[in-house]
Amino acid sequence: MAFRVGYAGRREVSRVELSRRRTGGDPTGLLHDRSDEASRLDTPPAPVAPTGRGPASAAGGGRTRLNGKAWGNDVDARPAGASVSPFCPVCDATNPRLRYRLTHFSIFRCADCAQVYLWPLPSEEEIRRLFANLYTTGDTMLPELRGYYAYCFDDSPANPLVQTYEHWLAALERHHRPGTILDIGCGTGLFLAVARRRGWVPFGVDESGEATRHARERFGLDVETGDFAAFAAGGRTFDAITMWDIIEHARRPVELLAAVRGSLAPGGVIGLSTPNERSILDLVAGTLYRATGGRVTGPLEKFYIDQHFLYFSPATLEAGLGRAGLGLAELGLESTDLRRLALSLPKRLVLATLFRVGRWMGLDNRLFAVARATA
Repeated sequence: MAFRVGYAGRREVSRVELSRRRTGGDPTGLLHDRSDEASRLDTPPAPVAPTGRGPASAAGGGRTRLNGKAWGNDVDARPAGASVSPFCPVCDATNPRLRYRLTHFSIFRCADCAQVYLWPLPSEEEIRRLFANLYTTGDTMLPELRGYYAYCFDDSPANPLVQTYEHWLAALERHHRPGTILDIGCGTGLFLAVARRRGWVPFGVDESGEATRHARERFGLDVETGDFAAFAAGGRTFDAITMWDIIEHARRPVELLAAVRGSLAPGGVIGLSTPNERSILDLVAGTLYRATGGRVTGPLEKFYIDQHFLYFSPATLEAGLGRAGLGLAELGLESTDLRRLALSLPKRLVLATLFRVGRWMGLDNRLFAVARATA
């Protein structure tokens, strides 16, 4: 695949580049820390309450490597003498490496599959509270995101979210002509309204009753209120299934992807987007965190938030898809559209500069992918 530059700096990652990243190719020299010991945190994490999940794993130490490539300095997070530790939501391994200890949670990397994840996970009650009012009051722990979801109600060509949806749909249509499409987590239905104008036959499912009511009343869409597992039990299949900013919220992502695969019609495709763990934001904020011995966490807490349980890189996203019997048809890097964020002018300029540098380095802060069943 060749590079493809698109909206908000999106570009397709070639197989050659993805392979180069896995095997250690780093022309900038900025992805490798120069010293393990200089940035290693000395304090072990507190013991974690037993979860009853995840198999035992062999011991290991030092910095995490993905096919020989280092990314930061992760600490062996298994408490001495403890039999249970954070388990990886992707592979179930209990072989974590502490990446960052933040104010309300910690970020770990699985030493077995390199997946980055948040621990401890919020309770079911906390999760319901986190997502209850996103589309209405826009409740969020980040002031920059207040008003972010207001764009989900505005179906106009000038809306940056509509523009993003147009580009995502164009990518899907490179791999499948318009047919039936299911949007998991359809929210207010704006994406499906855009898809319908392009010739798709739209369906949606979302757990927010307020959002699905808007989708039905404002756009006249066929959407259901509930979770995807219950919806999938009906046995319907679709030519395309989309999961825009959904996979990072999944407690069991491989099971979710496998269920999505089972709902694809023959030859169907999946579209998904998610934050990119290997981004310029993590590189800069993580360097500051390590340089201060873990005392400065504020910048990291703008990227790692309690609404996101999983953080994928291009390689771990491809690996997770593979575990569910899916293969990449297209992988793209893109940047957050700053027009949707409530930022002061200085912060906006700083982020715009970082995103330009990240684009040059191949460290954009978001991933976009199209996948299909491998067999």
